[in-house]
Amino acid sequence: KDELKTIPDEGIAKTGKADVFLENGYLAFKNMNAVDSVINVLNSMNRQGKDAWEQQMGLKSARAEFDILFDEYEKLTTKEEFLKFKVKYADKLKFNEKDETDCSIGFPFKTIYFLPVLNSHGIYKVGNSLIKFTKEDQIIILDGDLSKLNNLEAYVGNENVFIVPKLKSGNTDIEYDNFEWDNPNVAARPNYWFTTPNGNDRRYRNSLRRENYWYNLGIPSSGWKVYVYQTGQKKGTFGWRDYKTVLGLQNISIKVDNFPTYQYAGGLTSNEVYSSTTVIAQDFVSGSTWMFNYNPGVIFSAQTKSRGYDVWVDINH
Repeated sequence: KDELKTIPDEGIAKTGKADVFLENGYLAFKNMNAVDSVINVLNSMNRQGKDAWEQQMGLKSARAEFDILFDEYEKLTTKEEFLKFKVKYADKLKFNEKDETDCSIGFPFKTIYFLPVLNSHGIYKVGNSLIKFTKEDQIIILDGDLSKLNNLEAYVGNENVFIVPKLKSGNTDIEYDNFEWDNPNVAARPNYWFTTPNGNDRRYRNSLRRENYWYNLGIPSSGWKVYVYQTGQKKGTFGWRDYKTVLGLQNISIKVDNFPTYQYAGGLTSNEVYSSTTVIAQDFVSGSTWMFNYNPGVIFSAQTKSRGYDVWVDINH
């Protein structure tokens, strides 16, 4: 990508100020292409590479804060310790309240795709618009006025302020876990997870998801991304917990409404990650607002696997 240059010796993405720079503690991007380019580079880095890039940019990221909490989480050895951890970080993390055997943790933001570029408060900027994710909402300040974001109540009804509580990015808009159910209940539907045949001590999951985005480059603009989100868990002394694993995806075919069918026969494999996000279709309409809440119909198939479950499994929706 023109927006990015990589230094081979350091593995750090270098970007020009016109493309991405730090502003008021958050990353500001020239356009959505620059956002995608940075996300792709960061997703290819290990933790040390991400730390180095963020230090170079001067960013205090949500990702870095989460990794510190995950370090503490990995040292937990009993259910009692986990419950204390859960109370301690109730405002900083998401927990699975539907299944008491699932002791996983997650980012406290209503997004998955944009996580790599958020600061510790869930904020980034693209074009003229300032965007903040919370646990439930996406807040958009079209003119980028930080004072509006910091004082939302005073700007209720302002044409430049949008609070989108119905946004289900990364959650329920089109979330098909293993592409069989919409919003499945883990306890009631054991096939929500693929489990390993040798003792069922590991399991992994695939979700088909969509995220919408809306920003302003002088004209209100919107778009969407459909992606596969994979995550793995290992059964420990106090239940199922997230762990670093290797995830794979291959032989992808997807058709979204009347858009052309996209096919990719090659393999996409992650290395030692808690989760993996692969965008498989996307579209953008300049000057459009109706697509912001557009829920596309999807026909999708692929093969997937995880370390500990080393056979390719067909998934379809």
